[in-house]
Amino acid sequence: MATLADVADAARVSTATASLVLSGKASGRVSDATAARVRAAAEELGYVRDALAGGMRNRRTRTVGVLGERVLSTPYAVAMIDAILTVCRQLGWAVLLTDSGGQAEQTRRAVRELRSRRVDVIVHAAMYHQQVHVPAELDNAAVLNGFADRDGVFGVVPDERAAAREAVGHLLSLGHRRIGHITHDDTTVAIGMRRTAYEETLVSAGIDPDPSLVISGGNDPEGADASARRLLDREDRPTAVFCYNDGIAAGVYRVAARLGISIPEDLSVVGFDDLRLISTNLEPQLTTMRLPHYEMADWLVRRLINDDLPEPAEVRRFPCELVVRKSTAPAPAGA
Repeated sequence: MATLADVADAARVSTATASLVLSGKASGRVSDATAARVRAAAEELGYVRDALAGGMRNRRTRTVGVLGERVLSTPYAVAMIDAILTVCRQLGWAVLLTDSGGQAEQTRRAVRELRSRRVDVIVHAAMYHQQVHVPAELDNAAVLNGFADRDGVFGVVPDERAAAREAVGHLLSLGHRRIGHITHDDTTVAIGMRRTAYEETLVSAGIDPDPSLVISGGNDPEGADASARRLLDREDRPTAVFCYNDGIAAGVYRVAARLGISIPEDLSVVGFDDLRLISTNLEPQLTTMRLPHYEMADWLVRRLINDDLPEPAEVRRFPCELVVRKSTAPAPAGA
């Protein structure tokens, strides 16, 4: 079995440097290039750190607990869980996953389970940008993709407003002036922020928002189709649509096809999420805003492990990326 000394020799560093990297304490003390070399050597040699022995010495289990709220079994969790597992693998930490289903009693049970396992830090992961209840006894927790219902808990979220402004701005840059918005008939934080930014961006461009171009409906295929038909089956239909998410955008595609409306020649469409099962399988592929789930999880877990979250606790917003594909084009002539 490979030892720490073997890893240090292979990486051409001291055992102290190798230990810093593999114990997750290299931030600000070891260069990124050196740390990468140590991790590569450890991977190649099959080095396994004795986490139990380390925990006995410093009373830490070197475990990240992940408490989900209806998120771990959804497609939206893939990037977040991938980032958490990747960071922990790189730093030699273990991961314990549990999901409360958003139920209060299940949350209490999950909290007891995580505490009994003596996890060092807890990531409270939300399915969508929302406020979550973080029990007072969790003094080692931070919220991923949401914010806590009490002060003193760090949270990371997508910058919903900036993303929506960029999405609508993209359509404006293509010459579209009559831009519709199809959203979900719920009251989540993301819904309100994206709609507000849509309206603000139009006003900034000198366009009075038309309330009749904002359609709220269900977030399932049937609801998406119904909303899309309400917007597109009219003589004065918009030349572009900004959709709350990619699923709703798929509904726009279905209804447009039934009505003989060509995308993007007659209608430009922008989604939100970049859920690849949808965005890259539509024809034409969908222009959409990519949520920074991987980046948020990577940033948060690294800082939790290294105990260097900024103080005081805040809600940090991460930028989304506009992914331009083939569903957007210049506005039709004369529109």
